[in-house]
Amino acid sequence: MTIQPPGPLPHEMTEEQYLMLPEGMAREIEVVHGHVIVCESPVPEHNRVARRLAGAMEQLPSTEPCIRVETDIDVVLWRVPKFTFRRPDVTVYRCLPERGAKPEAGDALIVVEVSSPSTAAEDLLDKKAQYARAGIPLYLVVALDTKYDIEEVREFRLDAHASEYRLHRLHRDGFLQLEHVVVGDIGFADLVR
Repeated sequence: MTIQPPGPLPHEMTEEQYLMLPEGMAREIEVVHGHVIVCESPVPEHNRVARRLAGAMEQLPSTEPCIRVETDIDVVLWRVPKFTFRRPDVTVYRCLPERGAKPEAGDALIVVEVSSPSTAAEDLLDKKAQYARAGIPLYLVVALDTKYDIEEVREFRLDAHASEYRLHRLHRDGFLQLEHVVVGDIGFADLVR
């Protein structure tokens, strides 16, 4: 859910301005096309699913020589025409040579949004289009119901020629079965227990 920025935050921001923010304030926003979006704090169940999914993905074998899996980390999608970054719930990215470096879209292999009924439209429209435009190969949307159980996971794969995602698979049988970058099965029950 998007709310208006409080107090001293401007409505628009450059990357330089963002980097000068105190860490506590920076953690509360995303910047899309230069516009500041204040992010509402998620419920504990949302964070639990994201954290457990990241942990499970980290334990599975990978088709890449070296990956990292993080929750809630800034991913710069583009700088031109205006600075845009998002903070996916889970990001799987190639190992970076410098300690402390943050991934950019070209480093990201999978991004995941844990979606509730109140965030579904943004996750399935805005973020989906932005991640595709940035060229991230795989986008997963974990759909939670009103009781915070997983209804399904939508797996989108990038059609690079069209710069958009195509629905590759709906995971509804209680398991997320990954075949790209991270390979293996993750039970829904293990993520929500």
